[in-house]
Amino acid sequence: MTDSDPVPADGGSADGAPQVLATHVPAVADEAGLTESELRALVGELNASVADYPGVSDLVFEYRRAFSHDPLIERAGGTYFLLVPPRVWPEFGTALDVDDRSLAALRAVHERAFSAGTEFEEHGDWVPLVLVG
Repeated sequence: MTDSDPVPADGGSADGAPQVLATHVPAVADEAGLTESELRALVGELNASVADYPGVSDLVFEYRRAFSHDPLIERAGGTYFLLVPPRVWPEFGTALDVDDRSLAALRAVHERAFSAGTEFEEHGDWVPLVLVG
C-alpha cells in the first residue's frame, strides 16, 4: 500500500479486507499456499458481499432468528463475532465461487480473528464468522 492508496475507516486494506481480518492474512496465506493479495481480496469480497446484500446487521439479525442457538458471541462497534453452523461456510464458498483450499484459508482467517477478538474458546461444532459493517 502506498501513501496515496485509500485506507478504509476501519483501518482495513484498500481491497476491502477489514483490519480485524486482514491482520491474519499473511500467516494464513503462507500456510495455505496462496498469495496475500489473493486471500486479502477474498476476505474483502466476502465482507463486501454480506454488506451489499442483505447487510451485515440484517444478516446477523436473520442468523439470530434462524439458528437453534444465538450465533452472536460478541460485538465490538461494527464488528460481529459469530459462531455459525458448519453449513454456512460452504454456502459462502458457492456464492464466492472459490475452491476448497481458498475457502479453507478464508475460514482460517475468520477463526484466527475470532480467537483474537473474543475470549470465547469452546464452540463445539459451530464455526467462527467475523463480519464488519
